[in-house]
Amino acid sequence: MSDEKLLPKIGDKLIHNFRKREGCITAEVISVDAKRGNVTLKIGQEIYSSLSSAAQAISGHANNGWTYWGLKKQKPKKQKPKKQRAR
Repeated sequence: MSDEKLLPKIGDKLIHNFRKREGCITAEVISVDAKRGNVTLKIGQEIYSSLSSAAQAISGHANNGWTYWGLKKQKPKKQKPKKQRAR
């Protein structure tokens, strides 16, 4: 597992704040496999076997679960250098 990822502890609450709509969702960590880097979450009555499967169930599309739940910093998009105009 990469050094950039933060492994949560059982009982931790993970919160995802939506960017395009108001609100947030909270998930509870119910198991952690440190060797494999697998985290099982519970949201309401549903149990998800990975961070990514929980994120996909909420958003409706594939996501990197580590960045979705704020456990890994997202790399900033590379900016293309601006072309300077000739004067």
